[in-house]
Amino acid sequence: MSEVTTDARAGVGEALGARVPATLGAVPRPRSAAAGPALLAARRGVRWLQESGIQSASGGYHSWFDRTSRVHPFEYSEVTGYQVTLAAWLAARGDLAVREVALGDAERAVRWLTTAVQPVPGAFRCLEASAAVGRFAAKADRLYTFDAGIILQGLVAHHAATGSPAAARAALDTGEWLLRHVDDAGVVQPWPATAQAGRWQDAPGDWSTRPGVHHAKIGIGLAALGELTGEQRFTRAAVAVCEDALHRQLPSGRFVTNPVAGTTNVHPHSYAAEALWAVGTATGRADLLDASERATLWALAATDRDGLPPRRYGVDAAGAVQVVRHPRVDGVAQVLRLAALHSAHGTSAAQRLVAALLQHQVSAPDEPRADGGFAFGAGTDGTPLPHANVWVTAFAVQALVLAAGDRRGAAVLDWRHLV
Repeated sequence: MSEVTTDARAGVGEALGARVPATLGAVPRPRSAAAGPALLAARRGVRWLQESGIQSASGGYHSWFDRTSRVHPFEYSEVTGYQVTLAAWLAARGDLAVREVALGDAERAVRWLTTAVQPVPGAFRCLEASAAVGRFAAKADRLYTFDAGIILQGLVAHHAATGSPAAARAALDTGEWLLRHVDDAGVVQPWPATAQAGRWQDAPGDWSTRPGVHHAKIGIGLAALGELTGEQRFTRAAVAVCEDALHRQLPSGRFVTNPVAGTTNVHPHSYAAEALWAVGTATGRADLLDASERATLWALAATDRDGLPPRRYGVDAAGAVQVVRHPRVDGVAQVLRLAALHSAHGTSAAQRLVAALLQHQVSAPDEPRADGGFAFGAGTDGTPLPHANVWVTAFAVQALVLAAGDRRGAAVLDWRHLV
């Protein structure tokens, strides 16, 4: 398979989304024989998250287990927030034993977030070095607004599941801090300038260091906080960050994640689509739901026969499509989950995504710190990154369960539990 492909037909990339019907209608669920492997893989993923040591003794979750150096590089605030939300989802779905384990893990994670990495109320340091941090060391002291939004969602979910007053207090602090960094148009400041972190304007150009469509994802936590407190200012901010993302969505459904190059990375593209689905569901905004569906259909139509959505996608001035398909497994899981949210989990494209996910689950019975986790895939340059990754595993677990058609009640997913 070519790692970087060029399609010389002018406009073919934008036509991908246009060829798909505006709505998918009724799509058959996967056959039970196909659902079994997905559910088994999800159970193995949950076991890895709970038993492999990926959660530190202090409660924070490590970023991944590096199978080459055999270390956990650092504890990561953002992904710890994902795990708190995942725990609330697992607790809501499982029996009493599952609930006890999941919420116990989440309680330790919340305690770590609100003590070890919270220098000011509502903000969280990006990471806590626990081994060789390498090129991520410069991020350690940044107070990312995106991370705070992810953690906010987890805090509200944990409070809803347990009644924790500490989680509720921390959630309110986090919501207040976020509102100070979202302007009236919904544009989000990536992080406030400090002597340690510097200004975001001076950071190297990258989608994660610029205001962009990925910031719509903080809207899920803000919407949940608005519901919890009854304060419309949080809900209005949730809608505003989603509306800002709409300005960068093309008619095909594709979100432009790099406004300078006009290109799209499937990971932040999916963040935006996820947020529009959740906030649209929470507020009854049909336009947000429609935009999420169009984004999902574009990504499904652009998925290749190996089950890989485009890691990076662009159209040059001559109309030639440039696609990079080095596997980024979190993106694979995100597109699959979006397919399920929009009832497209029975399509052939979605089933290819399932197959791709299953191929990237670590099978190493003699290596318990990795066995059952999902690997990141590869770097942008194609360098294999086979380490067992915590957020990839969280996304994959939820995606595989939804893709298997395993639901509780009529809803595909409680929007508050979208990891």
